[in-house]
Amino acid sequence: MAITKEHQEFIERVGALAAADMKKSGVLASLTIAQAILESGWGKSGLTVKANALFGIKAGKSWKGKVYSAQTQECYDGATFTTITALFRAYDSWAESVADHSALLTSAARYKAVIGERDYKAACRAIKAAGYATDPQYADKLIQIVENYSLTAYDGAGSATAPAGRPGASGGSNDTGGAGSPADGKGTGKMNASEFIKKLQDVVNNHATLYVMGCFGAPLTGANVSRYCGNHSYNKKADRTAMIRAAANKKPPVFGFDCVCLIKGILWGWTGDASKTYGGAKYTSNGVPDIGADSMIRVCKDVSTDFGKIIPGEAVWLSGHIGVYIGGGKVIECSPAFLNRVQVTACLNIGKIAGMNGRKWTKHGRLPYITYDMTEETPAGSATKPAGRPGTSGGSSDTSAPLAFSVGDVVRFTGSKHYTSANAATGPACKPGTARVIGTYKGKHPYQLKAEPGGGSTVYGWVDAADVQAVGGTSAGSGAAAKMRVGARVRYSGPLFRDSNGNGQGKTVNGAFTVKYYYPGRKCGVHIDGLGWVPESACSVIG
Repeated sequence: MAITKEHQEFIERVGALAAADMKKSGVLASLTIAQAILESGWGKSGLTVKANALFGIKAGKSWKGKVYSAQTQECYDGATFTTITALFRAYDSWAESVADHSALLTSAARYKAVIGERDYKAACRAIKAAGYATDPQYADKLIQIVENYSLTAYDGAGSATAPAGRPGASGGSNDTGGAGSPADGKGTGKMNASEFIKKLQDVVNNHATLYVMGCFGAPLTGANVSRYCGNHSYNKKADRTAMIRAAANKKPPVFGFDCVCLIKGILWGWTGDASKTYGGAKYTSNGVPDIGADSMIRVCKDVSTDFGKIIPGEAVWLSGHIGVYIGGGKVIECSPAFLNRVQVTACLNIGKIAGMNGRKWTKHGRLPYITYDMTEETPAGSATKPAGRPGTSGGSSDTSAPLAFSVGDVVRFTGSKHYTSANAATGPACKPGTARVIGTYKGKHPYQLKAEPGGGSTVYGWVDAADVQAVGGTSAGSGAAAKMRVGARVRYSGPLFRDSNGNGQGKTVNGAFTVKYYYPGRKCGVHIDGLGWVPESACSVIG
Protein backbone atom coordinates (compact mmCIF):
# COMPACT_ATOMS: atom_id res chain seq x y z
CA MET A 1 0.00 0.00 0.00
CA ALA A 2 1.32 3.43 -0.92
CA ILE A 3 2.11 5.37 2.21
CA THR A 4 2.33 9.10 2.75
CA LYS A 5 5.32 10.74 4.38
CA GLU A 6 3.08 11.75 7.29
CA HIS A 7 1.93 8.16 7.87
CA GLN A 8 5.50 6.85 7.55
CA GLU A 9 6.68 9.32 10.17
CA PHE A 10 3.84 8.30 12.50
CA ILE A 11 4.72 4.61 12.12
CA GLU A 12 8.42 5.26 12.71
CA ARG A 13 7.76 7.42 15.78
CA VAL A 14 5.34 4.99 17.43
CA GLY A 15 7.28 1.99 16.12
CA ALA A 16 10.44 3.04 17.93
CA LEU A 17 8.50 3.37 21.20
CA ALA A 18 6.64 0.09 20.70
CA ALA A 19 9.74 -1.91 19.76
CA ALA A 20 11.60 -0.69 22.85
CA ASP A 21 8.57 -1.33 25.07
CA MET A 22 8.12 -4.87 23.70
CA LYS A 23 11.48 -5.90 25.18
CA LYS A 24 10.17 -5.05 28.65
CA SER A 25 6.46 -5.84 28.44
CA GLY A 26 6.20 -8.67 25.93
CA VAL A 27 3.42 -6.83 24.06
CA LEU A 28 4.00 -7.34 20.34
CA ALA A 29 5.16 -4.07 18.73
CA SER A 30 3.07 -4.56 15.59
CA LEU A 31 -0.06 -4.87 17.74
CA THR A 32 0.78 -1.67 19.64
CA ILE A 33 1.42 0.29 16.43
CA ALA A 34 -1.75 -1.00 14.76
CA GLN A 35 -3.84 -0.05 17.79
CA ALA A 36 -2.27 3.41 17.86
CA ILE A 37 -3.11 3.92 14.18
CA LEU A 38 -6.69 2.73 14.60
CA GLU A 39 -7.46 4.38 17.94
CA SER A 40 -5.83 7.74 17.24
CA GLY A 41 -6.62 8.14 13.54
CA TRP A 42 -2.91 8.43 12.72
CA GLY A 43 -2.43 10.80 15.66
CA LYS A 44 -5.12 13.22 14.47
CA SER A 45 -7.87 12.48 16.97
CA GLY A 46 -8.73 15.16 19.54
CA LEU A 47 -7.82 12.71 22.27
CA THR A 48 -4.30 12.34 20.85
CA VAL A 49 -3.75 15.97 19.91
CA LYS A 50 -5.00 17.39 23.22
CA ALA A 51 -4.19 14.56 25.65
CA ASN A 52 -1.32 12.57 24.02
CA ALA A 53 -3.56 9.50 24.30
CA LEU A 54 -2.91 7.05 21.48
CA PHE A 55 -5.11 4.17 22.61
CA GLY A 56 -8.37 5.57 24.01
CA ILE A 57 -8.05 3.94 27.44
CA LYS A 58 -10.93 5.00 29.68
CA ALA A 59 -10.15 6.56 33.05
CA GLY A 60 -11.73 4.28 35.66
CA LYS A 61 -11.86 4.79 39.42
CA SER A 62 -8.34 3.39 39.85
CA TRP A 63 -6.79 5.96 37.49
CA LYS A 64 -5.08 8.79 39.44
CA GLY A 65 -3.58 10.69 36.50
CA LYS A 66 -4.85 13.31 34.08
CA VAL A 67 -8.17 12.82 32.27
CA TYR A 68 -9.80 14.13 29.12
CA SER A 69 -13.51 14.08 28.26
CA ALA A 70 -14.43 13.02 24.73
CA GLN A 71 -17.17 11.36 22.71
CA THR A 72 -16.73 7.79 21.53
CA GLN A 73 -18.75 5.05 19.84
CA GLU A 74 -19.48 1.75 21.56
CA CYS A 75 -21.16 -1.40 20.21
CA TYR A 76 -22.80 -3.24 23.09
CA ASP A 77 -25.05 -5.61 21.11
CA GLY A 78 -22.60 -6.59 18.37
CA ALA A 79 -24.52 -4.69 15.70
CA THR A 80 -25.52 -1.14 16.69
CA PHE A 81 -23.06 1.66 17.55
CA THR A 82 -23.98 4.17 20.25
CA THR A 83 -22.23 7.51 20.82
CA ILE A 84 -21.37 8.23 24.46
CA THR A 85 -19.23 10.76 26.36
CA ALA A 86 -16.54 9.27 28.56
CA LEU A 87 -13.42 10.21 30.50
CA PHE A 88 -10.13 8.98 29.04
CA ARG A 89 -6.64 8.78 30.46
CA ALA A 90 -4.40 11.71 29.43
CA TYR A 91 -0.59 11.87 29.29
CA ASP A 92 2.31 14.26 28.97
CA SER A 93 3.84 12.40 26.02
CA TRP A 94 3.29 9.57 23.53
CA ALA A 95 5.96 7.57 25.36
CA GLU A 96 3.83 7.70 28.52
CA SER A 97 0.79 6.58 26.51
CA VAL A 98 2.65 3.55 25.10
CA ALA A 99 4.01 2.62 28.53
CA ASP A 100 0.56 2.87 30.15
CA HIS A 101 -0.99 0.80 27.36
CA SER A 102 1.44 -2.03 28.11
CA ALA A 103 1.00 -1.59 31.87
CA LEU A 104 -2.73 -2.06 31.44
CA LEU A 105 -2.28 -5.25 29.41
CA THR A 106 0.36 -6.80 31.66
CA SER A 107 -1.49 -6.04 34.91
CA ALA A 108 -4.89 -7.48 33.95
CA ALA A 109 -5.30 -11.26 33.97
CA ARG A 110 -7.79 -11.14 31.07
CA TYR A 111 -4.99 -10.04 28.70
CA LYS A 112 -2.72 -12.95 29.63
CA ALA A 113 -3.00 -14.46 26.13
CA VAL A 114 -1.69 -11.21 24.58
CA ILE A 115 1.54 -11.02 26.58
CA GLY A 116 4.42 -12.84 24.89
CA GLU A 117 2.35 -13.80 21.84
CA ARG A 118 4.60 -13.63 18.71
CA ASP A 119 1.91 -14.27 16.09
CA TYR A 120 0.42 -10.89 15.21
CA LYS A 121 -2.91 -12.42 14.13
CA ALA A 122 -3.26 -14.35 17.39
CA ALA A 123 -2.34 -11.23 19.40
CA CYS A 124 -4.95 -9.11 17.59
CA ARG A 125 -7.63 -11.71 18.16
CA ALA A 126 -6.64 -12.23 21.79
CA ILE A 127 -6.91 -8.54 22.68
CA LYS A 128 -10.38 -8.35 21.11
CA ALA A 129 -11.49 -11.53 22.89
CA ALA A 130 -10.29 -10.08 26.20
CA GLY A 131 -12.68 -7.16 25.76
CA TYR A 132 -10.34 -4.30 24.88
CA ALA A 133 -12.88 -2.93 22.36
CA THR A 134 -16.56 -3.51 21.65
CA ASP A 135 -16.25 -3.22 17.84
CA PRO A 136 -16.95 -6.75 16.48
CA GLN A 137 -14.50 -6.12 13.61
CA TYR A 138 -11.72 -4.84 15.88
CA ALA A 139 -9.34 -7.79 15.44
CA ASP A 140 -9.81 -7.89 11.66
CA LYS A 141 -9.13 -4.16 11.42
CA LEU A 142 -5.91 -4.51 13.39
CA ILE A 143 -4.74 -7.45 11.29
CA GLN A 144 -5.43 -5.51 8.09
CA ILE A 145 -3.42 -2.54 9.36
CA VAL A 146 -0.46 -4.76 10.30
CA GLU A 147 -0.48 -6.31 6.84
CA ASN A 148 -1.09 -3.08 4.92
CA TYR A 149 1.89 -1.36 6.51
CA SER A 150 4.20 -4.37 7.15
CA LEU A 151 4.36 -3.57 10.85
CA THR A 152 5.94 -6.92 11.75
CA ALA A 153 9.26 -5.28 10.80
CA TYR A 154 9.15 -3.84 14.33
CA ASP A 155 8.64 -7.23 15.97
CA GLY A 156 12.27 -8.26 15.36
CA ALA A 157 13.67 -11.77 15.22
CA GLY A 158 11.47 -14.60 16.28
CA SER A 159 8.05 -13.36 15.19
CA ALA A 160 5.94 -16.38 14.43
CA THR A 161 4.39 -15.07 11.25
CA ALA A 162 4.59 -12.11 8.95
CA PRO A 163 1.94 -10.47 6.78
CA ALA A 164 1.10 -12.35 3.63
CA GLY A 165 0.99 -9.20 1.55
CA ARG A 166 -1.73 -6.67 0.91
CA PRO A 167 -4.44 -8.15 -1.33
CA GLY A 168 -4.21 -6.65 -4.79
CA ALA A 169 -0.85 -4.98 -4.13
CA SER A 170 0.73 -4.81 -7.60
CA GLY A 171 1.09 -8.58 -7.86
CA GLY A 172 3.71 -10.94 -6.50
CA SER A 173 3.80 -13.26 -3.55
CA ASN A 174 5.10 -12.37 -0.12
CA ASP A 175 6.21 -15.73 1.14
CA THR A 176 7.63 -14.83 4.53
CA GLY A 177 6.23 -17.42 6.87
CA GLY A 178 8.18 -20.10 8.65
CA ALA A 179 11.52 -20.37 10.36
CA GLY A 180 14.46 -18.85 8.61
CA SER A 181 12.36 -16.46 6.53
CA PRO A 182 13.54 -12.94 5.79
CA ALA A 183 11.02 -11.59 8.27
CA ASP A 184 12.75 -13.55 11.02
CA GLY A 185 15.90 -11.56 10.37
CA LYS A 186 18.29 -14.51 10.78
CA GLY A 187 20.53 -13.69 7.85
CA THR A 188 18.93 -16.23 5.54
CA GLY A 189 17.13 -13.93 3.13
CA LYS A 190 16.19 -14.86 -0.40
CA MET A 191 18.95 -12.89 -2.13
CA ASN A 192 22.69 -13.45 -1.75
CA ALA A 193 24.85 -10.43 -0.99
CA SER A 194 26.91 -11.05 -4.14
CA GLU A 195 23.74 -11.02 -6.26
CA PHE A 196 22.42 -7.96 -4.42
CA ILE A 197 25.60 -6.01 -5.15
CA LYS A 198 25.60 -7.14 -8.77
CA LYS A 199 22.05 -5.84 -9.23
CA LEU A 200 22.90 -2.52 -7.59
CA GLN A 201 25.98 -2.19 -9.77
CA ASP A 202 23.82 -2.89 -12.82
CA VAL A 203 21.66 0.10 -11.94
CA VAL A 204 24.75 2.31 -11.77
CA ASN A 205 26.36 0.94 -14.93
CA ASN A 206 23.46 0.41 -17.29
CA HIS A 207 20.56 2.69 -16.38
CA ALA A 208 19.95 6.42 -16.23
CA THR A 209 18.55 7.36 -12.83
CA LEU A 210 17.35 10.40 -10.90
CA TYR A 211 16.76 10.99 -7.20
CA VAL A 212 12.95 11.00 -6.79
CA MET A 213 11.49 10.81 -3.30
CA GLY A 214 9.21 7.81 -2.73
CA CYS A 215 10.06 6.17 -6.06
CA PHE A 216 11.33 2.57 -6.09
CA GLY A 217 12.43 2.25 -9.69
CA ALA A 218 9.52 3.55 -11.73
CA PRO A 219 10.43 4.72 -15.25
CA LEU A 220 9.76 8.44 -15.56
CA THR A 221 7.38 7.98 -18.46
CA GLY A 222 3.69 8.60 -19.07
CA ALA A 223 1.50 8.85 -15.98
CA ASN A 224 4.48 8.22 -13.70
CA VAL A 225 5.75 11.73 -14.40
CA SER A 226 2.65 13.39 -12.94
CA ARG A 227 2.49 10.80 -10.15
CA TYR A 228 5.98 11.55 -8.87
CA CYS A 229 5.76 15.30 -9.35
CA GLY A 230 2.91 15.29 -6.82
CA ASN A 231 3.42 12.28 -4.53
CA HIS A 232 5.60 14.03 -1.95
CA SER A 233 6.23 17.57 -0.70
CA TYR A 234 9.92 17.20 -1.61
CA ASN A 235 9.10 16.39 -5.24
CA LYS A 236 6.60 19.26 -5.35
CA LYS A 237 9.39 21.80 -4.91
CA ALA A 238 9.83 23.76 -8.13
CA ASP A 239 13.41 22.69 -8.74
CA ARG A 240 12.68 19.00 -8.14
CA THR A 241 9.55 19.05 -10.29
CA ALA A 242 11.59 20.67 -13.06
CA MET A 243 14.19 17.90 -12.80
CA ILE A 244 11.56 15.18 -13.02
CA ARG A 245 9.91 16.79 -16.03
CA ALA A 246 13.30 17.29 -17.71
CA ALA A 247 13.98 13.57 -17.31
CA ALA A 248 10.53 12.52 -18.57
CA ASN A 249 9.95 10.22 -21.53
CA LYS A 250 13.60 9.83 -22.49
CA LYS A 251 14.83 6.98 -24.67
CA PRO A 252 16.25 4.99 -22.98
CA PRO A 253 14.13 6.00 -19.97
CA VAL A 254 15.29 7.51 -16.70
CA PHE A 255 14.31 5.55 -13.57
CA GLY A 256 13.47 7.21 -10.24
CA PHE A 257 14.79 6.06 -6.85
CA ASP A 258 15.41 7.46 -3.42
CA CYS A 259 17.92 6.05 -0.93
CA VAL A 260 15.86 3.40 0.84
CA CYS A 261 13.65 2.77 -2.20
CA LEU A 262 16.76 1.73 -4.14
CA ILE A 263 17.31 -1.07 -1.64
CA LYS A 264 13.62 -2.00 -1.49
CA GLY A 265 13.22 -1.80 -5.27
CA ILE A 266 16.03 -4.28 -5.89
CA LEU A 267 14.72 -6.63 -3.19
CA TRP A 268 11.19 -6.30 -4.59
CA GLY A 269 12.44 -7.57 -7.94
CA TRP A 270 13.29 -4.46 -9.97
CA THR A 271 14.63 -5.44 -13.41
CA GLY A 272 14.74 -2.15 -15.31
CA ASP A 273 11.72 -3.13 -17.39
CA ALA A 274 10.44 0.21 -18.69
CA SER A 275 7.14 -1.38 -19.75
CA LYS A 276 6.28 -2.02 -16.09
CA THR A 277 4.89 0.72 -13.84
CA TYR A 278 7.61 0.14 -11.24
CA GLY A 279 10.35 -1.20 -13.48
CA GLY A 280 9.45 -4.80 -12.62
CA ALA A 281 9.39 -4.32 -8.84
CA LYS A 282 6.39 -5.67 -6.94
CA TYR A 283 5.46 -3.70 -3.86
CA THR A 284 6.32 -5.37 -0.51
CA SER A 285 7.13 -8.68 -2.24
CA ASN A 286 9.73 -11.23 -1.14
CA GLY A 287 9.12 -10.59 2.55
CA VAL A 288 10.54 -7.06 2.45
CA PRO A 289 8.33 -4.44 4.14
CA ASP A 290 7.87 -0.84 3.08
CA ILE A 291 9.91 0.91 5.77
CA GLY A 292 12.02 4.05 5.84
CA ALA A 293 15.79 4.43 6.08
CA ASP A 294 15.79 4.88 9.86
CA SER A 295 13.50 1.88 10.34
CA MET A 296 15.61 -0.28 8.04
CA ILE A 297 18.77 0.12 10.09
CA ARG A 298 16.75 -0.85 13.19
CA VAL A 299 15.81 -4.23 11.69
CA CYS A 300 19.41 -4.93 10.64
CA LYS A 301 21.50 -7.44 12.57
CA ASP A 302 24.97 -6.93 14.08
CA VAL A 303 24.61 -3.16 13.84
CA SER A 304 27.90 -1.46 14.65
CA THR A 305 29.73 1.84 14.51
CA ASP A 306 33.03 0.03 13.90
CA PHE A 307 33.69 -0.02 10.15
CA GLY A 308 36.82 -2.16 10.48
CA LYS A 309 34.92 -5.41 9.89
CA ILE A 310 32.15 -4.32 7.54
CA ILE A 311 31.10 -6.98 4.99
CA PRO A 312 30.01 -6.28 1.39
CA GLY A 313 26.23 -6.15 1.13
CA GLU A 314 25.66 -4.51 4.51
CA ALA A 315 23.55 -1.39 4.87
CA VAL A 316 25.36 1.80 5.84
CA TRP A 317 23.32 4.47 7.58
CA LEU A 318 23.25 8.00 8.86
CA SER A 319 20.16 9.79 10.12
CA GLY A 320 17.55 9.87 7.34
CA HIS A 321 19.79 8.25 4.72
CA ILE A 322 20.94 4.74 3.81
CA GLY A 323 23.17 3.00 1.27
CA VAL A 324 24.87 -0.36 0.63
CA TYR A 325 28.55 -1.15 1.10
CA ILE A 326 29.84 -2.97 -2.00
CA GLY A 327 33.45 -3.60 -0.99
CA GLY A 328 36.73 -1.90 -1.68
CA GLY A 329 35.83 1.06 0.51
CA LYS A 330 32.86 1.94 -1.75
CA VAL A 331 29.14 2.44 -1.27
CA ILE A 332 26.25 2.52 -3.71
CA GLU A 333 23.69 5.10 -2.67
CA CYS A 334 20.95 7.21 -4.24
CA SER A 335 21.19 10.81 -3.16
CA PRO A 336 20.35 14.32 -4.37
CA ALA A 337 23.89 15.17 -3.26
CA PHE A 338 26.88 14.79 -5.58
CA LEU A 339 25.42 13.36 -8.81
CA ASN A 340 21.69 13.48 -7.93
CA ARG A 341 21.21 9.81 -8.83
CA VAL A 342 22.23 6.24 -7.99
CA GLN A 343 26.00 6.47 -7.68
CA VAL A 344 29.17 4.94 -6.26
CA THR A 345 30.76 6.91 -3.41
CA ALA A 346 33.65 6.43 -1.04
CA CYS A 347 32.98 5.23 2.49
CA LEU A 348 35.07 7.81 4.32
CA ASN A 349 34.96 5.70 7.50
CA ILE A 350 37.40 3.46 5.61
CA GLY A 351 39.22 6.12 3.60
CA LYS A 352 39.14 8.63 0.77
CA ILE A 353 39.27 7.46 -2.85
CA ALA A 354 40.86 9.78 -5.38
CA GLY A 355 38.37 11.46 -7.69
CA MET A 356 35.33 10.02 -5.88
CA ASN A 357 32.72 11.76 -3.76
CA GLY A 358 32.22 10.29 -0.33
CA ARG A 359 30.71 10.65 3.12
CA LYS A 360 31.11 9.31 6.64
CA TRP A 361 28.34 7.02 7.83
CA THR A 362 27.14 6.49 11.39
CA LYS A 363 26.37 2.75 11.51
CA HIS A 364 26.37 -0.38 9.40
CA GLY A 365 24.47 -3.65 9.76
CA ARG A 366 23.33 -6.83 7.99
CA LEU A 367 19.99 -6.63 6.23
CA PRO A 368 17.68 -9.47 7.34
CA TYR A 369 16.53 -9.98 3.72
CA ILE A 370 20.04 -10.92 2.52
CA THR A 371 22.13 -14.09 2.87
CA TYR A 372 25.71 -12.95 3.41
CA ASP A 373 27.82 -15.12 1.13
CA MET A 374 30.75 -12.70 1.16
CA THR A 375 33.51 -12.74 3.73
CA GLU A 376 35.26 -9.90 5.49
CA GLU A 377 37.53 -8.12 3.06
CA THR A 378 41.22 -8.86 2.89
CA PRO A 379 43.67 -6.04 2.14
CA ALA A 380 43.67 -4.97 -1.49
CA GLY A 381 45.85 -7.15 -3.70
CA SER A 382 46.67 -9.80 -1.09
CA ALA A 383 47.27 -13.30 -2.31
CA THR A 384 44.55 -14.82 -0.18
CA LYS A 385 41.42 -13.41 -1.78
CA PRO A 386 40.51 -10.28 -3.74
CA ALA A 387 38.50 -7.77 -1.72
CA GLY A 388 34.77 -8.22 -2.06
CA ARG A 389 34.87 -11.69 -3.62
CA PRO A 390 32.24 -14.25 -2.58
CA GLY A 391 33.24 -16.27 0.46
CA THR A 392 33.13 -19.97 1.08
CA SER A 393 29.44 -20.03 1.99
CA GLY A 394 28.30 -19.70 -1.61
CA GLY A 395 28.12 -17.31 -4.52
CA SER A 396 30.27 -17.12 -7.61
CA SER A 397 33.15 -19.54 -8.04
CA ASP A 398 35.05 -17.04 -10.18
CA THR A 399 38.59 -16.80 -8.84
CA SER A 400 40.20 -14.69 -11.55
CA ALA A 401 42.12 -11.61 -10.47
CA PRO A 402 40.08 -8.45 -9.96
CA LEU A 403 40.38 -5.51 -12.31
CA ALA A 404 42.68 -2.74 -11.16
CA PHE A 405 39.99 -0.05 -11.42
CA SER A 406 36.36 0.04 -10.35
CA VAL A 407 33.23 1.90 -11.40
CA GLY A 408 33.52 5.50 -10.27
CA ASP A 409 37.32 5.69 -10.48
CA VAL A 410 38.81 8.64 -12.36
CA VAL A 411 41.58 7.41 -14.66
CA ARG A 412 43.82 8.57 -17.51
CA PHE A 413 42.89 7.11 -20.90
CA THR A 414 45.96 6.88 -23.17
CA GLY A 415 44.46 5.06 -26.16
CA SER A 416 42.98 6.30 -29.42
CA LYS A 417 40.04 3.93 -29.90
CA HIS A 418 36.90 2.93 -28.01
CA TYR A 419 34.36 0.17 -28.66
CA THR A 420 30.59 -0.25 -28.48
CA SER A 421 30.89 -3.45 -26.41
CA ALA A 422 33.45 -5.24 -24.28
CA ASN A 423 34.11 -7.82 -27.02
CA ALA A 424 33.72 -5.71 -30.17
CA ALA A 425 36.29 -6.33 -32.91
CA THR A 426 36.44 -2.78 -34.20
CA GLY A 427 35.67 0.69 -32.89
CA PRO A 428 35.88 4.36 -33.79
CA ALA A 429 38.72 6.71 -32.97
CA CYS A 430 38.67 9.00 -29.92
CA LYS A 431 41.02 11.32 -28.05
CA PRO A 432 42.95 10.41 -24.89
CA GLY A 433 42.61 12.28 -21.59
CA THR A 434 40.97 12.06 -18.20
CA ALA A 435 37.89 9.82 -17.94
CA ARG A 436 35.71 8.04 -15.40
CA VAL A 437 35.07 4.30 -15.23
CA ILE A 438 31.32 3.78 -15.69
CA GLY A 439 31.33 0.01 -16.29
CA THR A 440 33.50 -3.09 -16.11
CA TYR A 441 33.22 -6.46 -17.83
CA LYS A 442 35.46 -9.49 -18.35
CA GLY A 443 36.03 -9.10 -22.07
CA LYS A 444 38.63 -7.97 -24.59
CA HIS A 445 37.97 -4.36 -23.58
CA PRO A 446 37.20 -4.57 -19.85
CA TYR A 447 36.62 -0.89 -18.99
CA GLN A 448 33.75 1.33 -20.06
CA LEU A 449 34.89 4.95 -19.86
CA LYS A 450 33.20 8.31 -20.15
CA ALA A 451 35.27 11.46 -20.69
CA GLU A 452 35.54 13.82 -17.73
CA PRO A 453 34.60 17.46 -18.46
CA GLY A 454 37.71 19.47 -19.26
CA GLY A 455 39.89 16.36 -19.34
CA GLY A 456 40.64 16.55 -23.07
CA SER A 457 39.27 13.12 -23.95
CA THR A 458 36.34 12.20 -26.19
CA VAL A 459 36.16 8.59 -25.05
CA TYR A 460 32.71 7.13 -24.38
CA GLY A 461 32.83 3.34 -24.69
CA TRP A 462 34.74 0.18 -23.88
CA VAL A 463 38.56 0.29 -23.96
CA ASP A 464 41.60 -1.94 -23.51
CA ALA A 465 43.11 -2.36 -20.03
CA ALA A 466 46.52 -1.35 -21.38
CA ASP A 467 45.08 2.07 -22.28
CA VAL A 468 43.88 2.81 -18.73
CA GLN A 469 46.25 4.36 -16.20
CA ALA A 470 45.98 5.67 -12.72
CA VAL A 471 45.88 9.45 -12.84
CA GLY A 472 49.52 10.46 -12.87
CA GLY A 473 50.63 6.79 -12.90
CA THR A 474 51.30 3.87 -15.23
CA SER A 475 49.06 1.40 -17.02
CA ALA A 476 47.11 -0.90 -14.75
CA GLY A 477 49.15 -4.02 -14.18
CA SER A 478 51.82 -3.02 -16.70
CA GLY A 479 54.66 -2.92 -14.21
CA ALA A 480 56.29 -0.13 -16.21
CA ALA A 481 57.10 1.77 -13.03
CA ALA A 482 57.14 0.89 -9.37
CA LYS A 483 53.91 1.68 -7.54
CA MET A 484 52.40 0.88 -4.18
CA ARG A 485 51.13 -2.70 -4.01
CA VAL A 486 51.34 -5.84 -1.90
CA GLY A 487 54.89 -7.15 -2.23
CA ALA A 488 56.41 -3.77 -3.13
CA ARG A 489 59.63 -2.65 -1.48
CA VAL A 490 59.29 0.73 0.22
CA ARG A 491 61.54 3.06 2.19
CA TYR A 492 59.95 4.44 5.35
CA SER A 493 61.08 6.41 8.36
CA GLY A 494 58.59 7.13 11.11
CA PRO A 495 56.28 5.60 13.73
CA LEU A 496 54.31 2.37 13.38
CA PHE A 497 50.59 2.27 14.08
CA ARG A 498 48.30 -0.47 15.44
CA ASP A 499 45.70 -0.28 12.66
CA SER A 500 45.08 1.18 9.21
CA ASN A 501 43.06 4.04 10.68
CA GLY A 502 46.13 5.40 12.47
CA ASN A 503 45.24 4.32 16.00
CA GLY A 504 47.84 3.20 18.54
CA GLN A 505 51.13 4.87 17.65
CA GLY A 506 54.14 2.69 18.48
CA LYS A 507 57.89 2.62 18.00
CA THR A 508 59.72 4.44 15.22
CA VAL A 509 61.48 2.52 12.44
CA ASN A 510 63.77 3.52 9.60
CA GLY A 511 64.74 1.45 6.56
CA ALA A 512 63.50 -0.55 3.58
CA PHE A 513 60.52 -2.83 4.07
CA THR A 514 58.17 -5.16 2.15
CA VAL A 515 54.48 -4.29 1.92
CA LYS A 516 52.50 -7.15 3.44
CA TYR A 517 49.02 -5.59 3.26
CA TYR A 518 47.73 -2.54 1.41
CA TYR A 519 44.51 -0.58 2.00
CA PRO A 520 44.57 2.35 -0.46
CA GLY A 521 42.86 5.48 0.82
CA ARG A 522 43.16 4.75 4.53
CA LYS A 523 45.10 7.02 6.88
CA CYS A 524 47.74 4.35 7.46
CA GLY A 525 46.98 1.96 4.61
CA VAL A 526 50.37 0.26 4.25
CA HIS A 527 51.41 -2.66 6.48
CA ILE A 528 55.18 -3.32 6.39
CA ASP A 529 57.03 -6.55 7.20
CA GLY A 530 54.45 -7.63 9.77
CA LEU A 531 55.60 -4.76 11.99
CA GLY A 532 52.69 -2.36 11.77
CA TRP A 533 50.69 0.12 9.70
CA VAL A 534 52.19 3.30 8.23
CA PRO A 535 50.94 6.22 6.07
CA GLU A 536 51.26 5.63 2.32
CA SER A 537 52.19 9.30 1.86
CA ALA A 538 55.32 8.76 3.97
CA CYS A 539 56.51 5.75 1.93
CA SER A 540 58.76 5.81 -1.13
CA VAL A 541 58.29 2.84 -3.46
CA ILE A 542 61.71 1.51 -4.47
CA GLY A 543 60.80 -1.79 -6.12
